[in-house]
Amino acid sequence: MRSSQETARVLQEFKDFVEFLQHLWAILAGVSVLFPLSNTFVRIIPLAQWSDGGFAYLSPALVSGFATLACLFIVLWTFGQREEMRARRAWISLHQQAARSFALGSAALIVYLAGHYAISHDFYFQVLGWQSDDLRRIAGDLVLVVAYGGFFVFVTQAFLALGLREYLRGQVDAG
Repeated sequence: MRSSQETARVLQEFKDFVEFLQHLWAILAGVSVLFPLSNTFVRIIPLAQWSDGGFAYLSPALVSGFATLACLFIVLWTFGQREEMRARRAWISLHQQAARSFALGSAALIVYLAGHYAISHDFYFQVLGWQSDDLRRIAGDLVLVVAYGGFFVFVTQAFLALGLREYLRGQVDAG
């Protein structure tokens, strides 16, 4: 069990981390966390039901909610990794992790957009020969939800890696 001092220290450090998130790097991370929900309103990345070329069985609200929860999870998970990132070798690699995450996010966005536009141009009917009520279309929904959520999670993780690097500056072990 944790002592009350250790709990207080963790809570204080979490408070410090949240305060840090109000600065430039964290504002970018915060925007990427909330972007799945805001995308529902501004429609930068198309997110639609089947009739508009999108998901057959999943609703856009469910998909954007899932993406937002996944982004919040990655924020807390990243915060939980802060002790390991204080090692100099791990701290130095954070910028590489950020670049890798951003590249993976970009690839996920390309997969999502390709899938979305393929579906909107009758991919299921003309290429696969699936009927409108075919349950196999749930596989297409799963590919789209993973790609859509993956884009936001990886971009959030990229910004958080850069933010964590700045947050830990001066706290890195010399070894």
